[in-house]
Amino acid sequence: MASLGPETAAELAVKADFGRNILAVFQELYEDKWDQARWTAAVARFKGAHEPALVQRFWARAKLPAWDALEAQFRKGPPRFLRPGWQSPLLGTRVDLRWLDAGPFEHVRGAIDGWRDAEVLVIEFWATWCRPCLAVFRELATLARTRPNIKIVAFNAEGIFTHAPIDVPAVKKFVARRDDMDYPIYIDTHRVAVNSIFQPGQNLSIPLAYIITPRDGVVRWVGNPEEMAEPLERALHAA
Repeated sequence: MASLGPETAAELAVKADFGRNILAVFQELYEDKWDQARWTAAVARFKGAHEPALVQRFWARAKLPAWDALEAQFRKGPPRFLRPGWQSPLLGTRVDLRWLDAGPFEHVRGAIDGWRDAEVLVIEFWATWCRPCLAVFRELATLARTRPNIKIVAFNAEGIFTHAPIDVPAVKKFVARRDDMDYPIYIDTHRVAVNSIFQPGQNLSIPLAYIITPRDGVVRWVGNPEEMAEPLERALHAA
């Protein structure tokens, strides 16, 4: 992409047009909401409004697929868990947490012990390659240090989507180099945590946190740890 040079005003106009009249419109019209006539007209208008060379440069920068593949993506729509109003099927249900004690997991830092006695349990999934995961480390460490009634257990799952083997020494080295991960951390080498709660929860993205009240095993909230401050307080009130 460096060979393309800086974006010109004309290229920025192509980008803005695509975002406003293609992306913003058709990302909401998936499945039974799809309007083929509207799509055909919008694509024809877009192509006619810009020089082909400018469209090609924008396409290369944005790494977009061919028009027919892009249409197929829009028609299919986003994953269920990214759609408005979607909720994890585990939300509000009681879950069996005995797998936390059974494992097996590769220990990295802290201890899983005591989770049953906590008012609230936070189970978090992360990976070293996940850039958004880095943003929540310090928040989790602060919670672990300042809120003894909240138990945090974080599971590294490097191959969470690919099933690739985990390089355990590399993960341990990653954690050892950081000063913002002072809370219980385990590597889910046998996919115990993934199979027990991540997959059943169907919110297939990371970082991901489950807020659970151990006294009854009820899942109170599922989502990005950056957004869990208010749900945590509600869970503590319910505990």
